[in-house]
Amino acid sequence: MILVEAVGKEPLPCIDYRLLNANVRTQFFPLPNIEECVERVTTANYITVIDLAKGYWQIPLSERARRYSAFVTSFGTYILLRMPFGLENAPYFFSKLMAQVLENCEAFTVPYLDDIAIYSDNWEDHLKHADEVLKRIEDIQLTIKASKCKFAQNHTKYLGYIVGGGGVRSPAEAKIKAVMDFPTPTTKTLIRAFLGLAGYYAHYVKIFSLIAAPLTHALKDKVKKEKVNWTQDCDRAFTELRRRLTEMPVLYAPDYKREFII
Repeated sequence: MILVEAVGKEPLPCIDYRLLNANVRTQFFPLPNIEECVERVTTANYITVIDLAKGYWQIPLSERARRYSAFVTSFGTYILLRMPFGLENAPYFFSKLMAQVLENCEAFTVPYLDDIAIYSDNWEDHLKHADEVLKRIEDIQLTIKASKCKFAQNHTKYLGYIVGGGGVRSPAEAKIKAVMDFPTPTTKTLIRAFLGLAGYYAHYVKIFSLIAAPLTHALKDKVKKEKVNWTQDCDRAFTELRRRLTEMPVLYAPDYKREFII
């Protein structure tokens, strides 16, 4: 176990559960589709986003699971009382829990792990919807992180997008800075990191795969070396993707009450 520190955040313990994960039976519960979540929320006039404080840690482990969660340090062996990050089945179990907690609230609530969006078309409904969700969270004694919650917003950040008022903008401001500050990749690791960042918003960039082709081609070098041959085509592709990702395109969410012609 090691403590990982990040600027402006509390240190997080990281435990290597690879051996345990390789020997547990995988549980299956579908994780919500991010694009579908964003489409549902962005049509609303009022949006509340609730963030659960260190979501996984709020779930108690069974006696048997506690034994398997044990980890060794230089100053002793410890077992966890709460579900840690890094377990194979943690995301699926947490998604199942939230689906059970918010059952029959699907018309106005979208949970994605520890991020819960409540959306409504008018103010009166939004008060009722928010009250219902908060009561359910209180009933099972989950804790929310008030500093990261946004209440009754017309536009707000949700799952990396700015949503609300029928439109969705992407990427969000923090992502724009990350794209603009990204250094020119000179290694395969940096190219993969950039493509991973850009790929999250690939469906907002027309012919994304064609633009990114020189970068993906640079990763196919059969020689097992980290440095890449950074060509003019690579530089043009990198510059063009950064430009397109920082233009903040605005898309309107589909109105499912109207007819679709395909």
